[in-house]
Amino acid sequence: MSKSAAFDTRSFEERRKFPRYGVPYKISLAVEDASCGEQIGIGEPADISLGGLRVRNLPACSSVRVGDRLGLVLLDAEAALSLHGEVVHHGTLDTFGVEFQLMSLMDKDDVNRLILRLEH
Repeated sequence: MSKSAAFDTRSFEERRKFPRYGVPYKISLAVEDASCGEQIGIGEPADISLGGLRVRNLPACSSVRVGDRLGLVLLDAEAALSLHGEVVHHGTLDTFGVEFQLMSLMDKDDVNRLILRLEH
């Protein structure tokens, strides 16, 4: 194993596959436990990328664990996106990161359109 493969000196942001975009306006995020189909609650995306999003302001945040599979519905004035993801980390006590799973080309296009709306 080479030295560069053993220790990556790039920052976490530099290693990201997709750039992250802040969510400056109100988008609701309905979260459900995909394993049992039960609603967990309503939160907000703090930021989003083609690879996933960070959830904030979810009252049941403390009960969400790394590895949990979630159903996600993003709702804003223009669209409702239904996506699936897996919790990959807890950023703080009240935020966690979700990596999107099983995305179709249409899902990717929908997330791209949302990101374009966020940029303008």
